[in-house]
Amino acid sequence: MANNSDWKIQLDAVIAAHNTRHAVRNKLVSHSTMDARKKGLFRAFRTLRALGFQPAPANLSGAHIDVLMRYWTADPQLQTCLGDASAKLQLRTHPYSAAYIQQQLSFLRVYASWIGKPGLVRDAERYTSHPQLVRRTYCAQLDKGWTGNGIDVDASIRAVAKIDLYVAAQLRMAMAFGLRRKEAVMFRPHVAEVPDFALPSSCAAISRYVSFLRIKRGTKGGRLRFAAIRTQAQRDALACAKEIARFPHSDLGRPGLTLKQSLDLFSNVVRTAGLTKKTLGVTPHGLRHEFAGDLYFDIASVQPPVRGNDPCVDPDTMRAAYHEVARQLGHNRPQISNAYLGSPCLHVTEHRSDDEPCAISTCGEP
Repeated sequence: MANNSDWKIQLDAVIAAHNTRHAVRNKLVSHSTMDARKKGLFRAFRTLRALGFQPAPANLSGAHIDVLMRYWTADPQLQTCLGDASAKLQLRTHPYSAAYIQQQLSFLRVYASWIGKPGLVRDAERYTSHPQLVRRTYCAQLDKGWTGNGIDVDASIRAVAKIDLYVAAQLRMAMAFGLRRKEAVMFRPHVAEVPDFALPSSCAAISRYVSFLRIKRGTKGGRLRFAAIRTQAQRDALACAKEIARFPHSDLGRPGLTLKQSLDLFSNVVRTAGLTKKTLGVTPHGLRHEFAGDLYFDIASVQPPVRGNDPCVDPDTMRAAYHEVARQLGHNRPQISNAYLGSPCLHVTEHRSDDEPCAISTCGEP
């Protein structure tokens, strides 16, 4: 049909046929990934139509990707590119974030492989004359922890407890053990503690601690990790979680709610309490940053680079700390710690000779 009026049906059919598969590896992806992909692809095609283009899903072309990139980056030349196309969408004056653009482009890259057009979507920097607009940085420039932003963590969680005790317990566990939202909701406190002698051999590097939490439910990709129980504050958070989860196999989600309802409840309560980026400059995920910084300090005996205090002058100690923080956050690559702790090279370079390599891989690596 000339205007592809059934494009939604066609697009939905393509997504239904392929969306369960990982882009590269031979495995299934999570429901959240499938949902994000589907929403992103429908949004991209709606944007194209609002900009005056009407491609059938199977006919997505490089020109369409170029137009989307110009729209996302607020390229002033977009109006010229549209030509005679009748745009029903107000053009942007400010670009989307680099993270958003990279994510949407990754959805389109996967989609292109589904319709037999691998290589259709190029690297983001190829679409703009201002590559800094689409270049993600994996190094924290500012401390995203709550304390570092002047937030009284205990007082904030007490305020949440007046609204909902379950969400308050979830936030305490996020603070104490670096749990993500979904991990905190699905956490089963009565069966999680593991003594050090019961850890798998792959965790030998953290033998300095005597007790750990086993974290698997709700993790990304179902990856198992162990977070050390180091402080009394952590034990208090765990004790509170056990009080909330009444039975041996209970989790921290409110009884009677589905997982989705529990996740929505978490977000709604946090929003009601004003714990948002817009209101206080922090998000619940900042508690994960708080955990990472505190763990680094426990290992290295100095604050991490992002907190701006004395740098660790021993590259071996710094390397070990970055590895351990990544491990207890559930990541395989120590470079991920840069996103929580800041770049180690910012400080290590002040204490090494010109021919000495940096202790940890630099920010450019994800």
